[in-house]
Amino acid sequence: MDSTQRHFKLIRLSELDEHEPEPETRIKRLMPRTGLACIYGSPGCGKTFFAIRMGLCVAAALPFFGCETEKSGVVYVAAEAGNGIGKRVIAARDDMGIFDAPFYLITEAPNLGYVTPNDCNQLILDIQAERIANLGMIILDTVARVTPGTDENSVQQLGVFISNAERIARHFNAVVVGVHHTGKDDARGMRGSSALNGATDCEWHVKKEDGLHSARLTKMRDGEDNLSMTFSLDVVNVAETTTCVVVEVSEPEVRKTPPKVWQPSGATAVAYEALLEVINERGTVPPENNHIPSRTRTVSMDAWKAHAALRGLSNSNEPRALNIAFQRATQKLLQNKRIGTWNNHVWPVL
Repeated sequence: MDSTQRHFKLIRLSELDEHEPEPETRIKRLMPRTGLACIYGSPGCGKTFFAIRMGLCVAAALPFFGCETEKSGVVYVAAEAGNGIGKRVIAARDDMGIFDAPFYLITEAPNLGYVTPNDCNQLILDIQAERIANLGMIILDTVARVTPGTDENSVQQLGVFISNAERIARHFNAVVVGVHHTGKDDARGMRGSSALNGATDCEWHVKKEDGLHSARLTKMRDGEDNLSMTFSLDVVNVAETTTCVVVEVSEPEVRKTPPKVWQPSGATAVAYEALLEVINERGTVPPENNHIPSRTRTVSMDAWKAHAALRGLSNSNEPRALNIAFQRATQKLLQNKRIGTWNNHVWPVL
């Protein structure tokens, strides 16, 4: 077959270039230029306010948390808030000093999920009819409201939404951003099937902690993730009611996660506590040597084992069962560097 007739280009190993340009972004460091992204969080965390500010910054080419944006048309599908979203957008627009920008609202909820009839084609046609210059971002708020009757836990059913969202993104060469909920355990990420997590190019987790809101980039397929920034929500008046606007507090920085400290449990905890007790009661400092830290009190392994047995190390009085339990506890404590041993000496590592 003539190479000009091929649909799929094959790239040779020798043709790969490590100096290829960085992937294009809609928001530098924070959002890919095209693809599927998600902003998720529990109710009341501020994810809609965060999404509105993101969309307005892109539409007006304003920095988003200090990061440069590419001026693009934005369509915000307010499927959950409906007409009520208008006041939130007005408040954000006035607070940011935006008087004219290619930002468009849709207040009806299209069906992009498993249940038929599906509105994906109609949504594309209606957006296309507006002839938005350089349309670059479509925000779907929320995923649940644009997938009525869809089982979020079903890979097959949620897969229909993923396919539709990716189709919209490809059609407009834009990024589609779904605003989604977490499950009962906020730390476990987005609600429903992990298929959505597997399909996204970018994910933001918005949380509220101690009166301050945080947004953490938990996934960036072609860039640095684990960036985190903070914001507050200020109450403002709009007509005869109130709403909130985002106030940026800190710019994106790598979130430092403290290392988890291993803690003994079960029989291992019994053995460790027994060691601390017997050291406190009759531990002695051995002669100086190169194996035991200076001025460290130790006890014999036999003394520790006997005290651990009294503390209930094993449920059985059988010597063999006690030996097995003691060996396992000793091994775990050594592996996790909670004890030191030399010859018949043992001591806790605090």
